[in-house]
Amino acid sequence: MKTGMSFAGILAVGSMTLLLTACGAVLPGEGPSTTRILDSQKRQEASEYAIIPLDGSVISALLSFDPNGLRKTFGKGSSGAYRNRIGVGDILQINIWEAAENGLFSTAEKKRTEFPPVQVDKRGRITIPFVGALRAAGYSPVQLQHRIARALEGKAISPQVMVTVVKNIANSVVVNGDVRKPGRYQMSLGGDHILDIIASAGGAAAPARETMVTVIRKGRRGVQNLKRIIRDPSENIFMRPGDQVYLSHNPQTFTAFGAVTKTGEYPFDSDRVNILEAVARAGGLLDNRADAKGVFLFRIEDNKVLRRMGKGPDVLNPSGKTPVVYVLDMSQPRAFFLAQGFMMRDNDVIYVANSIGTELEKFLRLLNAGTAAVRGTYATATLGN
Repeated sequence: MKTGMSFAGILAVGSMTLLLTACGAVLPGEGPSTTRILDSQKRQEASEYAIIPLDGSVISALLSFDPNGLRKTFGKGSSGAYRNRIGVGDILQINIWEAAENGLFSTAEKKRTEFPPVQVDKRGRITIPFVGALRAAGYSPVQLQHRIARALEGKAISPQVMVTVVKNIANSVVVNGDVRKPGRYQMSLGGDHILDIIASAGGAAAPARETMVTVIRKGRRGVQNLKRIIRDPSENIFMRPGDQVYLSHNPQTFTAFGAVTKTGEYPFDSDRVNILEAVARAGGLLDNRADAKGVFLFRIEDNKVLRRMGKGPDVLNPSGKTPVVYVLDMSQPRAFFLAQGFMMRDNDVIYVANSIGTELEKFLRLLNAGTAAVRGTYATATLGN
């Protein structure tokens, strides 16, 4: 009998040891705890990401910062219409009238000469009989008319000149991507906004909130959501000759996991989604599991916006982009007001940590299962002896 009891005791101790060892590997099992994320003093990866609790100053810095906006990229000059000028490649129609018959360009039948369309060469010049080579690029049609008339003084009889741009290659914009009619579009004399050009191309092929607009101008690149351009007049910039506009279908998504009702990837249902709406899309926090102080948003943030928050070189990543964990303590009433101003971005990750009580409950369940197994083993060993 003593031998059987000794065997059961050894088995019990061994089972408990294995159970406690396993607990360290199993818990928390669904992601890091709040303490694990926030305890920057103990974690080895402290320098790898910044932890920023959400407050009013953080929200203000985020709302005022738009790293890829069109107006921000191209400056105040994009807010005014471009003054249309003749350029290389343009095709011009030139007519010349004279006040009397038998002049250089007039006869008894008609007092004008209509020249065949002429293209501005790569040097910006055109050639006209009795005038020769004359620079046209950089001038408006009216200015070119005066230049031709002055060049004909003393040769023609009170010449009157009319210049019409038949094909305006230089003052055009190329539109490609997810539009209904991609191609090259001539700018109007009054100037065109980007929405005018997109409309000329038949509009976007995908919903506006899922369409990103890229403008390339002289080596600079600006990106903005089409819905934002429609909503914000300052983003509806004027086009410039040679601009390239590219529309891409890019549904924006965020991911939610941890102690939420429905983990997964979710598309934005509008162009502006705050973190409260995002959590609601995931079914909300699980009452019996979630740590209200442990709502985290993971994002790769531009260093420029972090500097606006007062973050120094000890926090900023030298690459210009810093991984950031924003912390929302939803146990505080003011968090619900702050959260309404915290806008989601494409590829954001929301993680809700389990509460300490949940982790303790998991441990106790494992402990109970283990002790039950030990009791069963002990009973078997006792009956066997």
